[in-house]
Amino acid sequence: MVGAVIVHNDEIIGEGYHHQCGQAHAEVNAINSVKNMELLKKSTLYVNLEPCSHFGKTPPCADAIIRYGIPKVVIGSIDYHDKVNGNGVRKLRDAGVEVVENVCKADCEELNRRFFTFHQQHRPYIILKWAQTRDGYMDIDRTDSSASTYWITNPALKVLVHKWRSEEDAILVGYNTMRNDRPQLTTREYPGKDPQRFVMQRGTDVIADLPYTPLSEKAEEAVQQLYSLKIQSVIIEGGKKTLEKFLEIGLWDEARILMGSQRWGKGLLAPNIPKTPEKVVDIDDNQLIYVRRQL
Repeated sequence: MVGAVIVHNDEIIGEGYHHQCGQAHAEVNAINSVKNMELLKKSTLYVNLEPCSHFGKTPPCADAIIRYGIPKVVIGSIDYHDKVNGNGVRKLRDAGVEVVENVCKADCEELNRRFFTFHQQHRPYIILKWAQTRDGYMDIDRTDSSASTYWITNPALKVLVHKWRSEEDAILVGYNTMRNDRPQLTTREYPGKDPQRFVMQRGTDVIADLPYTPLSEKAEEAVQQLYSLKIQSVIIEGGKKTLEKFLEIGLWDEARILMGSQRWGKGLLAPNIPKTPEKVVDIDDNQLIYVRRQL
């Protein structure tokens, strides 16, 4: 997610953002929105991510900045993509453009934390998500139970979960969750795209009648498989054993815990995260608890 603003004499004369992959980048859209192009030679361009310096689906933004004679560029964060990673800044400076780096860097990196995790840590951004009762249970005792789904939270949170799904590249569940619940893992309650659906298989045992892509049952291998498929972000939706695998090895970035109003008194206890929540939000009689691994 990239936005750019062009300023002349403390007045915004142009702005733009990157609409979608394959289309013009933020800097080019901002330049094209300027009515008097002559002002560009006395203006400053602000952008949250380093201008690209290579030919990809579009020409280099650094070249456009140089061509229009913009004398100063203020950048929020370096683009850690291996084809950029400082090359955009270098190209601008070599052409005589004044470049100011790392302005509001933390905010800029937060905005694109999925992108940065993918390119710096070589893995997807990992979100753990589960629902639990007020007394800490996430499922019934399935010892003598047939496959079924038990809703813990209210309908409003169900819509929100489907919105979350639309915002990430992929969704992953464990074998038991697939076998017991047969979840659709779609965005049917929200007008957004469905994420790619994956399951951590158990050995060679895969239920063939569901549209899931099988991954290794080992968490580190599964994450590398997702990375090789260019998945930048994934929601882990359970079950308990799968969630705890990621917690135990510290392979997660944030957790979103949905707490309902019910008290069951028995069942399968939800995972425990010994961290102070970053944020708690009340939605009717339910709560959303947000936890970050690194604050």
